[in-house]
Amino acid sequence: MSSSRSTPRKASRLSDAQIAFEAARRLAWDAAVPRHAVQVKVSRGHLTLSGELQYTRQQLAMLEDVTRLFGVTGVTDHTVVRTSWPE
Repeated sequence: MSSSRSTPRKASRLSDAQIAFEAARRLAWDAAVPRHAVQVKVSRGHLTLSGELQYTRQQLAMLEDVTRLFGVTGVTDHTVVRTSWPE
């Protein structure tokens, strides 16, 4: 009699915590996005971004950083671009 062993397959989907970690890591490495300016929440692979940025180019860089991450099913951007800051 021959027996076969099956090897458990690794999950093909990342957990929300893994996606949030990778998104935060990518944002931290992007010099165009101010550190700690964007908060990331993940639910079932869907990212929700919030925070305040000074320039539209920062917002575009942020979206480029996280939109194509493995495991991301969608992105909701609640960031605000402030054209003038209180003094």
